[in-house]
Parts: sequence; structure tokens; C-alpha cells
Amino acid sequence: MTFSSAERRRLADLFLELGPDAPTLCEGWTTKDLAVHLLLRETNPMAAAGIIAPAAQGLVDKATRKEEQRDYADIVRDWGEGPGRFNPVRYIDPVMNTAEHFIHHEDVRRGGGVVEPRDFSAAVNGQLYKTLKMIAPRMLAKSAVPVILLPTDQPRIVTADKRGVSPDGDAVVRVSGDVGELLLWVYGREAVEVTVDGNPEDIHRSSL
Repeated sequence: MTFSSAERRRLADLFLELGPDAPTLCEGWTTKDLAVHLLLRETNPMAAAGIIAPAAQGLVDKATRKEEQRDYADIVRDWGEGPGRFNPVRYIDPVMNTAEHFIHHEDVRRGGGVVEPRDFSAAVNGQLYKTLKMIAPRMLAKSAVPVILLPTDQPRIVTADKRGVSPDGDAVVRVSGDVGELLLWVYGREAVEVTVDGNPEDIHRSSL
């Protein structure tokens, strides 16, 4: 079982345990809202396109309203079973969902306000690090100064180095923590355990 599929199973179980109205770290979203999002992202190509294309937001809204009429347990079950045999997501699940499932699992775990980071194997941390290294430069590109990420037991990642400022210079912000915590932080979550050394106002975290 891949980390992505294991996170899917854990999150599906947590969805059912907490019910449809529990809070999440996704502002304004309950557990049901998040479950609907995850299901549409994998099973409705038009709605999935709308998630990343603002001009098609109407498609997302229409599909969401329809899905919200269904029983919560059925929504969770359908998503928790994973993409069907003829769904192409089935073949790219680790690439498409490793970060997605981890982040949204933590959105639900921490939605009630308790931050309890989990310990992961070196292999899982390596997968999360690859995502962090790929996405951090995009998410932090608009920062006023270089932002240096210092993940535990992994090479540092220098972002927003537009002006050629040395990573060892003073005009930088350093953010340290476990790789999973940094990934959550880069994606805009505040309920994380990271240490920021520098002026937080110089940091700009964009959304995808």
C-alpha cells in the first residue's frame, strides 16, 4: 500500500468517526465539504477542471450542490474506495494524491485546534520532501526576501531568491521544522509546528 492510499484509508475512517459537521483547517469547510471536494476532484473531470480554473467555477458549484444532496457516509465510502478500474487517477494516484491526502488528513486531524504532528518513516519523509521542493518555489515566489526552508534531516530549500541574495546573508527568512510541517505551512496552514527566524511580514504564501 502506498502512502497516498494509506492516507486515503485513514482519512475516510476519520471522516466517518467525526461526522459531516466537524471543522477543518480549510476555512469555511466542514468535513462534508471536504469529502465532496475530494470525491469530485477524482470522479468529475469537468468539476475537477473548475477547481483549478476560476472561469469554470460554475461547474464546480453545480456539481458540488448535486453531490451535497447525497448521504455523507455514501460520499465518504465512494471516495474511500479509491478511483475505479477505468478512472485514470488509479494509475497516477501516488503522484496526484500524496500531498493532497496528507494535507487534507491533517486539515481534519487539526480542525478542532489540536496540533499533534505524526512521525513518518524516512521513505515517507522523502516523498513529502520531493513535493515540498517542487511546490515551495511557486508558493513563496512573491516573498519580499529569500525564504529558506530547513526541513529536519533533509537538504535546505532556497526560494524567492530573485535578487541573488546569499542564503547565508542577513536579508532572509528561515523556516525550520519537520518536512510534513513545512509542507503544511507552505500550503498556508497555521496550525503547524515550525520556527520562523526573520520578519514574517516578508513572507508571501500564494495559493495554487
